[in-house]
Amino acid sequence: MLVQQYTSYPVSTELEARTDFFEFPDVTICSTNYLSVTYGYDPVPSPVAVPGRARGLVDMIYDVSRFFHLLNQTDMNASVPVNPYSSYRHGKLALNKIAYRSKQLPDPYEIVLLCRFNSIPCSYLNFTIYKDDELFKCMTFAPLNNTVVRAGPGNGLYLLMYTYSSSFFTDEEEIDDIPGMKVVLHPRGVKPNMNGPHVMSPLKYKTEAVIDTSIQEKVDRSSYRCLESLPNATYITDYSQLTGPENETFRGSTEDCRVRIMQQEYLDTCGCLATHLPKPADLYYMAQPGVCHDINEHVLFRDIFYRRPTSSYTYYTIRNDSWYKYPLMDYVATNYDMYNGTIARLDCYQRVLDRQNREGVDTHGCPVLCRVKSHEVMPRYYHWPNSVKYSGKAVSNLATEALNEAKARGLDVRGLKDLVSNYESRVKYYAGVLDLYPRDLIVQMSIESWAYPLRNFFSDLGGILGLWIGASIVTLVEILELAMYGALLVHKKLADRKRNQVIVIKPQEQQQEEKPPGYNHSELETDQQMPEPKVEL
Repeated sequence: MLVQQYTSYPVSTELEARTDFFEFPDVTICSTNYLSVTYGYDPVPSPVAVPGRARGLVDMIYDVSRFFHLLNQTDMNASVPVNPYSSYRHGKLALNKIAYRSKQLPDPYEIVLLCRFNSIPCSYLNFTIYKDDELFKCMTFAPLNNTVVRAGPGNGLYLLMYTYSSSFFTDEEEIDDIPGMKVVLHPRGVKPNMNGPHVMSPLKYKTEAVIDTSIQEKVDRSSYRCLESLPNATYITDYSQLTGPENETFRGSTEDCRVRIMQQEYLDTCGCLATHLPKPADLYYMAQPGVCHDINEHVLFRDIFYRRPTSSYTYYTIRNDSWYKYPLMDYVATNYDMYNGTIARLDCYQRVLDRQNREGVDTHGCPVLCRVKSHEVMPRYYHWPNSVKYSGKAVSNLATEALNEAKARGLDVRGLKDLVSNYESRVKYYAGVLDLYPRDLIVQMSIESWAYPLRNFFSDLGGILGLWIGASIVTLVEILELAMYGALLVHKKLADRKRNQVIVIKPQEQQQEEKPPGYNHSELETDQQMPEPKVEL
């Protein structure tokens, strides 16, 4: 019974409220409106671009969505809509191919107008660029010293943020859209999951977000396998550069395993990786092409127009290299060998996406950490600014300081100049405040430990021996010691007997033979060999 109790490995859980300095998590912030109005029309460099015909991301999102709409049609001769909203997501994902070649997206120095952390001023320099697969250019706050010594409003991360951007959504996305910032808290160095738990910081509002932190420490056992640490994970974060893809390494998490399982299904089924998911570097180089929304770059740098020749029929046209228009369906038919694979990948991508959304993926084999720190965020929202006139002026002063600093660093300041010139209208619609702070400095701990460790097993065993036969664990050890010495003694005697064995050699008796006359005895003694001796053991 004792052995059975010990081998069942029972655990006990202790709840503890620990008061200490608060370790602030990493905070990643992404604008839900990803295309900059100021820079979205700037030309994107490409070897297939037509000289003198600049193309920016805002131009491309309109046109490439029409291209994907036509590819998804079973009948390419059917009428088409002016704005194919259902294909906007495909068009957005395809922009990852060229998104970061030039300044098309806002940077932290234009977004962060006021920063304060732990009641101490900070700036955009405390943020690093994070490139998301769906929200494009984001920023991560990860200070070297992340300790917060006081709780309450204003004592965590306080930000005044501005973004003059736009986006293109499907009908379903448009219904759920909240213009502003998506905020995700995650452990230091871990890749943020922007599709996981998050808090919104809408424009035109002040968001007060209270953080409650809890820590779970579990023991590794058969019913809950866990590890002290997980291996690092490397992802492709940018494959738009002409020089080749860029990767970044993050600390390992359980989410890495889930992403890998999902991407492995896309790779095995479609031969490409899902564009909307993080891309493990090793799987990316195995896929041909790398992502399912990979298309010929030529399409992105040609205008695609909507045309209505009659009241009952509409179609798209595309410009050729000479900049003349001709039907888009003719372009696809001429390059059918090129785009037939694109059509097959898109169909496969959608089938796998629907299956994973409907059934999920099996992550039972994914490793988990024995120590998990989690953060629960409770937001409250207040209309902001109360006075556009006075708040706008204050924002204009901050923007002027940011403008001068950015100009001294040689950065592009067109966005900040626009804000300073039009501060009242810009602040009214495109700015917001985020106040992210801990509720208190108490961390709720849940700590598991072995309820029946080995020392308890021996203690109970000794008690039972004493109760039954008057013995103890010491007596049991002495018996084992005596048995060990007895075994050594027997072994030594057997070894000594083997060494003392004597080998006795008895020579064979020689028979005397009758010798003929003239026999020379000495001659025979020298020439004749003696017979072999007989050996007896």
